[in-house]
Amino acid sequence: MTDDKVNILLVDDHAENLLALEALLSDLGENLVRANSGLEALRLLLNQEFAAILLDVDMPTINGFETAALIRQRERSRHTPIIFLTAFNKAEQHVFRGYALGAVDYLTKPFVPEILRSKVVAFVELHKKTEEVKRQADLLKQMVGELADNNDQIRKLNVELQSQSDFISTVLDTADSIIVILDAEQKVVRASRAFERILGYSLDEVKGRTLSSFFFSAGPWADLPHAENYWIAKDGTIRLIAWSTTPLMTGPAEHIILTANDITERKRAEEEREQFIRSEAARLEAEASERRAAFLSEASTMLASTIDYEKTLINVSRLAIPTFAEWCFVYLALDGEEISSALIAHSDPAKEFLAQQVELRPQDLSSQKLPVVRVFQTGTPELFSDISEEELRQTVTDEHKFEALKQLGLRSAVVVPIPGRHAVLGVIGFVSPKPDRYTSTELIFAQELARRISLALENARLYREAQQANRAKDEFLATLSHELRTPLNAILGWTQILRAKRLDEVTTTRAFEAIERNAKAQAELIEDMLDVSRIITGRLRLELQPVEIASAVDAALDSVRPTADVKGVKLECTIKDDAGIISGDPHRLQQIVWNLLSNAVKFTPSGGLVRVQLERADSSVRLTVRDTGKGISPHFLPYVFDRFRQAETMISRTAGGLGLGLSIARHLVELHGGVIEASSEGEGRGATFTVTFPFREASVSTVQNAVQNAS
Repeated sequence: MTDDKVNILLVDDHAENLLALEALLSDLGENLVRANSGLEALRLLLNQEFAAILLDVDMPTINGFETAALIRQRERSRHTPIIFLTAFNKAEQHVFRGYALGAVDYLTKPFVPEILRSKVVAFVELHKKTEEVKRQADLLKQMVGELADNNDQIRKLNVELQSQSDFISTVLDTADSIIVILDAEQKVVRASRAFERILGYSLDEVKGRTLSSFFFSAGPWADLPHAENYWIAKDGTIRLIAWSTTPLMTGPAEHIILTANDITERKRAEEEREQFIRSEAARLEAEASERRAAFLSEASTMLASTIDYEKTLINVSRLAIPTFAEWCFVYLALDGEEISSALIAHSDPAKEFLAQQVELRPQDLSSQKLPVVRVFQTGTPELFSDISEEELRQTVTDEHKFEALKQLGLRSAVVVPIPGRHAVLGVIGFVSPKPDRYTSTELIFAQELARRISLALENARLYREAQQANRAKDEFLATLSHELRTPLNAILGWTQILRAKRLDEVTTTRAFEAIERNAKAQAELIEDMLDVSRIITGRLRLELQPVEIASAVDAALDSVRPTADVKGVKLECTIKDDAGIISGDPHRLQQIVWNLLSNAVKFTPSGGLVRVQLERADSSVRLTVRDTGKGISPHFLPYVFDRFRQAETMISRTAGGLGLGLSIARHLVELHGGVIEASSEGEGRGATFTVTFPFREASVSTVQNAVQNAS
């Protein structure tokens, strides 16, 4: 019996009567539902079921009898117990009418509460028992239906099980793969015909054996869900079996389904195929390596055959096409931060002009997006395996160049620097329209080619420098011969005239002056040569002492002034009072100033001006010699202090000298711990030489150290 609460409907138009009924029945523990009229009671009966109805007879609108009649008309409430309660309708006809409407009792007020309460309790219990009987009847009916269904299911299952058994037997007999059913102890319960066909064991021979008894070697195979290992066939041969297991719960017992395939032949074929692929790859790599070696050998021969590196680089670029690239480009570094025009070679000559349209311009050198610029700046090679159109557009913002690159074909590329001793000499790049054309192997190959190009460029540079040095040496020897022969001829000529003893006193004096002057000029040339020899061998020494630099400048001016006056060159000198004292060799300091002044006078035309300024600058003394002469070309300016170097050749020279004065001056300045610099705005715009010496406050030992280091 259910313990659920049941509903009891209390119907009365007087609230105090309803309260009294609730007080009387509240301890029953059931749901007491109130209705203030017959209509409200009917509405409640539409949605709820009640164990009993306590119905007042005398109610307005619709009385208790009418309400009861309507209740009995509904199938759901037709048998619900009704107890009439009334204080006025006590006549027999009213009582008979109530019973006629199906009432179970008719109580008149006042009534005994215990009687009403006991009657309600009885009807509640009756309702509960009735509901329980209904529930059990429904349950029994359901069980009978389910039992019938189960019997049908059992019959169907028996049919299906037989069908499945037949199907499993067919599968086990016809399957190409080994199928084994194992119990919880991994012993064989059943095996397919393939087991016998592949390994030679019959079902009777394998039944009851453990799976591991067929394995060639021990191992944790039984604990693995799948594996590949060697099994022993009945004839003793070893077969490689790939297998997997699937747990299968069959009631309380656990079984395992093992499916396996003999992969011995497949594995052997795969190993042979892999060996063939490795051999083929090794052969292809060897051929590619041989081609790369042949290319590098031929490129090296080209690079070594001439010093015309521009033409050679184009030939090398063409050599790489189409074996190594669809098109190739080379950029070389120029003076400053500029680069040369691109040297471009393409497999399609018609596209070389198109490739010229995408070469770098000066305004592109500031872009960090361009790989060529990055390689120039960092010296790090870059490899691009697969360049998408989107990546290309992000890199190349110029629409014209972007379209040109699309037509040329740019999907993979390798860009490497041409390394120099101190800086990147250039960049070489190889381009292909195929993605993944280049790998690290091609990158290494490109770097090796760039290294050989670097050696060729360096050799060409050294060859040019050697030629220039040899030419400078020849010019120096010719100049030396000329400079020595000129005073010697004058000396010999005047000596022969003197031997004739036919000169008057004035001519004789003039002869001796000419001989003396030319002898001094020759002595100066020889002294310059000896100074150069001492500088080269490190034997030039200074006699250091405190020297007032202004005195050395005055002495040099006095020596040069006659020559300047004769030539018509004006000398201006500004010496500040605070120029100070330095530690140096008086003779060598005067030689430095004299070399600078004589050089300025030599290359300043008549009517020109040479300014000399001596001043204090912070912790040093600065000497500036500025002229309005022929100036120095930008090309020659870096070499102005080199030995035996002159801006004019032997044929075009207009001034004498060996070209040693400035070289000696620089070495002497450095021996004094100073610095000498030359500047010029170009030819015809004069030149300025600036010498900076440390003050005497710098210790003599410091200067001596500088002398030793310079030597």
